[in-house]
Amino acid sequence: FQTPGVGIYQAQFSLDCQGSNGKKLKVTPGHQSVSIRQNSIRDVHGAGVEIEIVGTDNPTGLQLSYLIHQYEDGPFLTFRLIVTNRSNSPYLLDTLNLIEADPENRATLRFAQNSQPLDFLKVGWHDWVSTSLRHGNQRDIDSTWILKPFIRSMLYDPGLPIGKRKGEFWGENWGVLTDQHSAIVAGLISMADQFGVLHVDCRSGHYAITLSTQADHVPLDPGETFESEWGYLEWKTLPVKDVLDEYVETVSRQMKPRRPTTPPPAMWTHWYYYFEYITQEQFLDNLESAAQLRNTIPYEIFQLDGGYYQHWGDWLDFNERFPIGPQELSRCIASKGFTPGIWLAPFIVDPSSNVAIQHPEWLVKDTAGKPIKSGYFYSFFGNTLDLTQTAVLDHIHKTLSTLTHDLGFGFIKTDFVYSGALPGVRQNPKMTRAQAFRKGMETIRDAIGEETPLLGCGCPMGPSIGIVDYIRVGPDTAPNWTPYLWNQKWTEPIIKEERSIAALRNNIRHTINMSALHRRWWWNDPDCLMVRSDNTSLNEEEVKSNVSLIGSNGNLLIHSDNLSKLTSKQLEYVSLMTPLTNSDGRAIDLLQNEMPETYVVEHDSAAGRWNDVILFNWDDQSVDKILDLEVLDFPVNAPLHMFDFWDRCYSSIINGTLTCKQVPPHGCKLLRFVQANNTPCLVGDTLHLSQGAEIAVLQTNEKQLTLITIDMKRKASGELWFWLPQKPTKAECNDLDTMISEVEQNTYKVAMEFVNVGSLKIYW
Repeated sequence: FQTPGVGIYQAQFSLDCQGSNGKKLKVTPGHQSVSIRQNSIRDVHGAGVEIEIVGTDNPTGLQLSYLIHQYEDGPFLTFRLIVTNRSNSPYLLDTLNLIEADPENRATLRFAQNSQPLDFLKVGWHDWVSTSLRHGNQRDIDSTWILKPFIRSMLYDPGLPIGKRKGEFWGENWGVLTDQHSAIVAGLISMADQFGVLHVDCRSGHYAITLSTQADHVPLDPGETFESEWGYLEWKTLPVKDVLDEYVETVSRQMKPRRPTTPPPAMWTHWYYYFEYITQEQFLDNLESAAQLRNTIPYEIFQLDGGYYQHWGDWLDFNERFPIGPQELSRCIASKGFTPGIWLAPFIVDPSSNVAIQHPEWLVKDTAGKPIKSGYFYSFFGNTLDLTQTAVLDHIHKTLSTLTHDLGFGFIKTDFVYSGALPGVRQNPKMTRAQAFRKGMETIRDAIGEETPLLGCGCPMGPSIGIVDYIRVGPDTAPNWTPYLWNQKWTEPIIKEERSIAALRNNIRHTINMSALHRRWWWNDPDCLMVRSDNTSLNEEEVKSNVSLIGSNGNLLIHSDNLSKLTSKQLEYVSLMTPLTNSDGRAIDLLQNEMPETYVVEHDSAAGRWNDVILFNWDDQSVDKILDLEVLDFPVNAPLHMFDFWDRCYSSIINGTLTCKQVPPHGCKLLRFVQANNTPCLVGDTLHLSQGAEIAVLQTNEKQLTLITIDMKRKASGELWFWLPQKPTKAECNDLDTMISEVEQNTYKVAMEFVNVGSLKIYW
């Protein structure tokens, strides 16, 4: 496999397995028995050629069939390994290695800059697990020793090692390897049945890459066949706008995700203010506040999070803090005009729960027959339900069906669901961990129905495609910038540098790094928004950075503050993000910085074509931020209109280099750029954080500009900045005169205030 600047030579495919005597084996096809065939193909990715390599390992009797697909219009290869047991003995399958390019196997991985360590965009097992760029002179990410007994199974795939030497990394499902001039995008495009492993060595002189799928010791009996997932390789010449664009779309074609066609509504939940100590009175007080604030923030879903249950696992049994019970609580929420939502961890049980006590046979066991521990959940170590058992799936189906169809909860958030994929002894040894997990998620989807929105959290991503509508894409947020455990605050100095523990810093990192998946595999959930000034250590600049990112990118909006304590300015922060829009952005420096600093959202809608750019300062002191405007793809030396959203100021500039002076620590600049071409255009907008995506119609003729917004579902108040060819004589908002003032020559700002839908007419 090769392209200018990068190549893989003499790579091999192989199988790691165990014989009936427990001996570990490395199986490759025998050279004398290999046959090669070539056929024409046409599948969901287009027309192309299939190369089939078939060979049998004589000592084991295992036949390996390797398929390579090359497409006429696709700049990538896909491949699959199929294992058939032609012997008279069973084998236990460990990993199917789709590509092995390692100097130890006499294979070569070459980049143009062979003398430099490579960089690796590493992907975590699920949303909380660190996904970010690792440099070749760094070590793999690991946790401090004090946390491992509590979080090891929660934040790391127990089936993968953690690299101990510099430059060696293990990632999940997909990743990007680069020398900053070119890149290899490698991964799986089908992920329903097996978890993927990407192992790389980034050290100069030791470059290596292996893409495998995990078979989890599934037995392969004589005469049986086992197929790997489909692998993927693509080469990119850098720089490119979106290094993951082709890969993400290829996965979409393969796995057919659920992608909401309209943006989801704004939601509220109690978790990040009250946590599990929420009471019925506090919850209903916020429900009343939300109803009163409907014209300011158009919440549509009101979600009950953790703290309502007797025990984890007994999800229908409310505790003494919620004497109202689930049915009456759901009715109260609906009576205020909101859709009731509820949180649960459907695959985890407290050992003290009725489920665990009455059905110990339902639990995943270790090899000694004891229930495995799925993590530490605030006050107990949880156990995991065996999702290969029919009785367990029936129990989950009944619970979720009752919540939705009988009790009226129209939004479901499933949390800690990684637990269903932990290693252990299950009733059906023929199912991989990924298959067991997906079976559990499919059961939930079937129980709640196709129309009920489903949010996955703590959720392995690949096997969730096509089942969830929304998915968390990062660690828990927190009312803290750096990590802390809200019920163990003494640990804060010890865990400050942890990358997967609750913290706004860690949360934002993932929201940026996972942007390529938004609206393509599901709607990204960046976790809850907090804008408050009480019960928090976040400062206003940190809040504005988070608001800018979530709001401009159209991510899922779940607000989590005590509504009665918010100021009008804090309420405005949330209001400006609503309604959600069909927007998605990318980090320009995704392959340069572990925490990218330059984020671009490209818009092409009724309001024209423009770019929203967020320049972040993640340093702990104020710094100048420099933006090379050529990355925005405007013509060289083109005149541009620029609008600073938070400072509410306009300027005209020339395409080149822009310097923003002294951006505060953890703060940002939110800028709007549009090319100036001497025609009427919108240059600034404070009605919505997207700065124009809320506009449904914008038309001009020689004497007039007409603008109509979408239904904002709230009271909207702000100003629009326009470049106009002549001085306007009059402006009307919803047929009433409105203020218009000159900012500089040919640039004017117009006030708008309306409820739901606004119309604006400007005459000159």
